[in-house]
Amino acid sequence: MTQALSAEEKMRLKKQWTDLAIKQAQEGQWGEAVTTNKNILNIFSQDPEAYNRLGKAYSELGQYSEARQAYSQTLKYSPANTIATKNLDRLQALQDAATPGSVGVERIDPRLFIEETGKTGITELINLGPAPVLSRIGVGDRVNLVVDGHRLLVRNSAQETIGQIEPRLAARLIGYIKEGNRYGAGILTLDIHLVRIIIKEEYQHPNLFGTVSFPSHGTGDTVRAYTKDTILRHDREDDDELGNDDEYYDGGDDSEDMNEFEFEGGTDIEE
Repeated sequence: MTQALSAEEKMRLKKQWTDLAIKQAQEGQWGEAVTTNKNILNIFSQDPEAYNRLGKAYSELGQYSEARQAYSQTLKYSPANTIATKNLDRLQALQDAATPGSVGVERIDPRLFIEETGKTGITELINLGPAPVLSRIGVGDRVNLVVDGHRLLVRNSAQETIGQIEPRLAARLIGYIKEGNRYGAGILTLDIHLVRIIIKEEYQHPNLFGTVSFPSHGTGDTVRAYTKDTILRHDREDDDELGNDDEYYDGGDDSEDMNEFEFEGGTDIEE
């Protein structure tokens, strides 16, 4: 079918599908993004940008083997592509998330992902643990929130510290926990340099009736009520070094020419 298309028609389709793939990523529609990028590759089989987008979509779906294959194809056609190189390095560090002999991992109850206004939020962890600890967790793993003085730590099933909730949100949740609220949490997005978790209020103490754990607006916190299109991260000092390499839609070899990919629904941007 594609052989009957003119060069002009192929370029028009490529632009339409590229725009659609970016929109789907903005809305967290990663399964659909896989299909769209494959459509591009059916016509432009050597397009490194489409392979990078495909790798990103597979990574978000937790299909790391497929993600590695996509990024490897990027390097086949664009050997100096820094996005693919760094993402392959990160996937290598994460591939042993289920190392035989490690402590059993508890997976997230799917009900944790059901949106409930004010009761569910996502946030990016700060002060991440070392790479060996991060390599032992995976997207979908349940994690524990542990109060440590004024800090709210996030630990895996082996009680290794994965990271820390940012101070303002931590202060609010610690107060509610001390009042009797209980929260469940799990890994939503995972990268060697970035971990996002979803937190859900699983029990509200009667004394806190009517209290909102995750206000949607006006708090200034780096957390938002969880919705299907909510993906966020806060500014980091190393954004200049890592920001563009976390992205996937600009497959050029010169990372300085890449634009930061901004997601809707967050305070600023994502991976």
